[in-house]
Amino acid sequence: AIRDCVDSAVPFPVDGVYMVSDYKREVMDVYNGNYAKPLSTGFPNLDEIYKVMPSTFQLVTGIPNHGKSNFIDQLAVNMAQRHDWKFAIYSPEHSTTQHIRRLSEKVVKKPFDIGPSERMTPNELADAMRFMDDRFHFIEANDEIPSIDWLLEKCRAACLRYGVRGIIVDPYNEIDATRGEGKREDEHIRDLISKCKSFCRKHNIVMWMVAHPSKMQRGNDGAYPPPSLYDVSGAAHWNNMCDVGLVIHRDFDEGVTQVITRKIREQGVYGNIGEAFFRYNLTTHCYEPEVSVDGYTTTSWTND
Repeated sequence: AIRDCVDSAVPFPVDGVYMVSDYKREVMDVYNGNYAKPLSTGFPNLDEIYKVMPSTFQLVTGIPNHGKSNFIDQLAVNMAQRHDWKFAIYSPEHSTTQHIRRLSEKVVKKPFDIGPSERMTPNELADAMRFMDDRFHFIEANDEIPSIDWLLEKCRAACLRYGVRGIIVDPYNEIDATRGEGKREDEHIRDLISKCKSFCRKHNIVMWMVAHPSKMQRGNDGAYPPPSLYDVSGAAHWNNMCDVGLVIHRDFDEGVTQVITRKIREQGVYGNIGEAFFRYNLTTHCYEPEVSVDGYTTTSWTND
């Protein structure tokens, strides 16, 4: 009996070390097509180079006042309308009341304020707010700058209670940057991104984090070129660790907004490196795809 016990003994598992057989179900699911698939952004031209993939951490950057927040708001409304996604938003740089005002314009496709174009009616505004009420949740920290742990705890509650699928943090520098003694800034950023990526995988959500570039140099024409992910203030970890890196850049002379995919970790699965162009419609207050005007066309550099 003792010999049988010894011969049939199963080794005690080592925490954190796994065998191929531990992943059998997941691998078979992938083989049979039963896995999370990327979702349309609602923009056909952007879908050619970028789709929204669950369980990913996504960096959004661009020069100030080039429309980063506005474009991510548009993407969130598209996802809510097209896929019934729910969002948790931490955006302390913007008044929540004004933020809801801007979101309502993208839902109704009419301006909120009195102006040259027809304004949304009170009934249209009420309908938009009813649509947004259980789809957009706002995180506020009152008088203190929150730590990443505090923020992720609020996001966790929003995921579990409200079924949130997308989280927007706008911007990164509104998170407490206090570091432990002897810890460098790049180490702090590395650990913050690691926590966010783990959260995204655990809860199967997408997090868009807006981070500003450091001071940039003008080109020979006097204009600022689109930044790279290495231009983001703080550390190269932004480029190295994010799953997706988006740059929002506006050509004020042409009135064209450029969305550049600087980083797609799984190219061919949920995007490629490339660029897509949009115009901001001042009547509807929404972005519209710009297929080809004055030489601007959606381009997938990977496929070229």
